[in-house]
Amino acid sequence: MNISIGASLACADALALGKDIKDLIKNKIDFIHIDIMDGVFVKNYCFGTDIFEYLIHFKSINIDVHMMVCNPFEKIDFFKNKFLHRISFHVESSDNPIQTLKKIRSFGFKAGIAINAGTNESTLKYLYEFADYVMVMAVEAGFSGQEFIDTIVDKVSSIRRELEKKNDYMEICVDGHIDPLTIKRLFEAGANAFVGGSAGLFRKDKSLRENLEILKSSVY
Repeated sequence: MNISIGASLACADALALGKDIKDLIKNKIDFIHIDIMDGVFVKNYCFGTDIFEYLIHFKSINIDVHMMVCNPFEKIDFFKNKFLHRISFHVESSDNPIQTLKKIRSFGFKAGIAINAGTNESTLKYLYEFADYVMVMAVEAGFSGQEFIDTIVDKVSSIRRELEKKNDYMEICVDGHIDPLTIKRLFEAGANAFVGGSAGLFRKDKSLRENLEILKSSVY
């Protein structure tokens, strides 16, 4: 099973964002992960839609948007015609997740359904046929630098088993405390995409290139 590793832009150097993005592209990162937070669904703020006017200058990279907001069905309108490739939103924040997934697809983006660490994966059961990928949080949504929640490994295994019953091999992406140890465990459990942040990809004791190579070699 091939994997993809992305970079959480929230963990990059805010004073040297362009340099970090260029370094990530040079070292063949698979996607850039953008967190959109409203201060309500999670008690933090991160990036507004203006960031996409900046990212349009880096058209060689895939842009992955993770919405941590209330009422995603209405707020998805902000992303129409923006430079990005896919959008996920949280099942916990939506009263109409099927319509929301369909709306994302209608804008020409891949549609993902995200789930918090403490939410039972059974809530996704009736959504898989409308989604292109699943985003699983391995920490509490909203803040970087948290410890990995061990029960997420079982959650990923459960989701993968449910998908395989349907002969559906869609991507399971994990976001939160991705380091050389956790990426291996999650891959073995059935995840095949990972959002790198402060725990692994942006560690200060090594370069981005070295950190990315370490994460990849931990799986292969």
